[in-house]
Amino acid sequence: MFSSLKIGLILVMLAGAGGGFLYVKKLQKDNDILKLNQAKLETAVEDQKGVIDQQIKDFAKIRSTLDTVQKEKEKLEKDKNDLSKRLGKHDIGNLAENKPKLVEKIINGASKKALRCIEIASGSPLTEEELNGKPNKECPSFWPDTVTD
Repeated sequence: MFSSLKIGLILVMLAGAGGGFLYVKKLQKDNDILKLNQAKLETAVEDQKGVIDQQIKDFAKIRSTLDTVQKEKEKLEKDKNDLSKRLGKHDIGNLAENKPKLVEKIINGASKKALRCIEIASGSPLTEEELNGKPNKECPSFWPDTVTD
């Protein structure tokens, strides 16, 4: 009976050691998987930091462009208001009835000047006359130091 008790204890010890060995192997395998996952997460974090940095740069560029567009819009609004004030001073309909040739000449001249404004806004270089201080009254925002009436 003593020998069967010894054999039972040895079997229990061997089963415990085998179970412990298998448990340690499983822990090692899980640890390897966790290390791989950690490496993937670190790579993903670095990628996300790069994306965030790029978004910050893009946002700054968009903000700068928006500021530029806003300033240009304000210039155009001022030009529109100035033109409205100038046109509001005259009764063009009455003038056209009484002096049609004069009104035609004025409108044709202003149209040419307005087309020149569009050319300048599109990047056309200034002419010698424009560079030498004779600004186009139709687009005063290109010559901020001048007063137009």
